Amino acid sequence: MRKAFVIIFALIGFLAFGQENNLDRIDNEVKSIESDSTLVETEFDLAELIEITTDGGGILKVWRNEKQICKIVEEIGLSYGRIRTIIYVSNGIPIKIIETEENFGHENGELNYKELNEVFNATIHIFDWENDESKIVRIGKRVLSEGSCSTFDYESIIERAKKAITE
Repeated sequence: MRKAFVIIFALIGFLAFGQENNLDRIDNEVKSIESDSTLVETEFDLAELIEITTDGGGILKVWRNEKQICKIVEEIGLSYGRIRTIIYVSNGIPIKIIETEENFGHENGELNYKELNEVFNATIHIFDWENDESKIVRIGKRVLSEGSCSTFDYESIIERAKKAITE
């Protein structure tokens, strides 16, 4: 029994170590994307792409090299704040997604549009996009936005970015 416990414990340790290696690999790829000064940034009006206007407007930014998209940022302005989604892409496959919800502050019972407070942050390290295998770290609680059920829910942003740069 003790031998089986040691084997199981070693296997769990190995899997955790493997996941940590994947996290480091993904974070290193993200650092490489962030530091790549050769990437071309293009900004689009989100309302023109999705044909829906939000009360705070919206933008889609795409960073790419000659071959592929490397980073996508979608910001949607709403009456209560902003939702931002950042997607890092390597070899055409998303590797990390960061989603934040920021809400305007309150002052004397009214919204203070000069103050944005982050109320929710989800960082998703994607190990296997096709099989929806990832590690998600959530901080805070969504106040007025809805969460995604899987990493596939972000595909529409990726497709929007691909379509925007080809038109």
